[in-house]
Amino acid sequence: MTKKVALLGGSFDPVHNGHIAMANAALEQLGVDEVWLIPANQAPLKDRFLTDGTYRLAMLREVCKHNPKFRISDVELKRHGTSYTIDTLKTLTRQFSDYEFYYLIGADQAAQFDKWKDSKELKKMAHFAVADRNDKLEEIGLDKDFILLPMEPVDVSSSEIRNGKKLNLMPEYIRQYILDNELYLIWWIKPQMNPARFAHSNSVARLCRELAKAHGFDEHRAYLTGLFHDVAKDMPKSEMEKWIRACFPEAIDEHHAIWHGYVGSKVVDRVFGIHDPAIANAIANHVKGTSYDPYAMMVFIADKVDPLRGYDSSGLYHACLHDLYNGFLLVKAENKAFLEKEKK
Repeated sequence: MTKKVALLGGSFDPVHNGHIAMANAALEQLGVDEVWLIPANQAPLKDRFLTDGTYRLAMLREVCKHNPKFRISDVELKRHGTSYTIDTLKTLTRQFSDYEFYYLIGADQAAQFDKWKDSKELKKMAHFAVADRNDKLEEIGLDKDFILLPMEPVDVSSSEIRNGKKLNLMPEYIRQYILDNELYLIWWIKPQMNPARFAHSNSVARLCRELAKAHGFDEHRAYLTGLFHDVAKDMPKSEMEKWIRACFPEAIDEHHAIWHGYVGSKVVDRVFGIHDPAIANAIANHVKGTSYDPYAMMVFIADKVDPLRGYDSSGLYHACLHDLYNGFLLVKAENKAFLEKEKK
């Protein structure tokens, strides 16, 4: 009996619920035995470089663990260069000559199918099934050679997730892999803040990692704390006040300049999925320096001695590299003196 296989190519940078939904629709409606996920080395109609294939493959392996009829083909990663579907199908039909292949594409891809390399020959090598997620096929018209694959819309793209949007539309295990491997994170925070604060946050993250390394703490946890410490600082005051009233009503009478620490501690958990009490505590207390937890001390230090602030705090920073606790007290005293001077 001929084995039927659906092929789903793409950057998978990262993989998300839309990809998984399309693969499941193929299993349910096309009667295929398996779906093969094919990560591209470099997509022909995209002008950006993709995340290293090692990471994208690892994320797809996680997806396959949760979906037993999914498989991975690294045929395009092995080939290097631009990933043309015609080359992929030639390779697969040669290796698996007795298989019947269905190639899954979206409506947007169907609309520009005539731009694909050797598009006429492609249709002779596989059945092309078009996922109709938003009734777009009515707009573009469906070629009679295409199979219609109706499915519930999953309104998400990899580019949105790379930029910190719609993070709930990927599996939790993929989000955790992204966090564990520090993928896309700087692009997650970038839309949340102005350019100067973005540079400051990256600098603070670097200092936190250095402090953690010097004192034998978790460098990754310290890095995340530093990177996300100001994630709520550019949030409108009215929006911040809603978070404060809902989550920290006892802080409503504190100066609004302090609120971003409290709010940020909830944002990292609820929006970005960083479920780490030590990170939340450190971010909540980084403005006032009221926690003596190591990660809280590290982010307070890094925030105050960041070279991008424009004054030389290298002496204080080196003191903190030598002795975290006493260095923290020194920085706290210096910060208090600075604030008192500013009041005069």
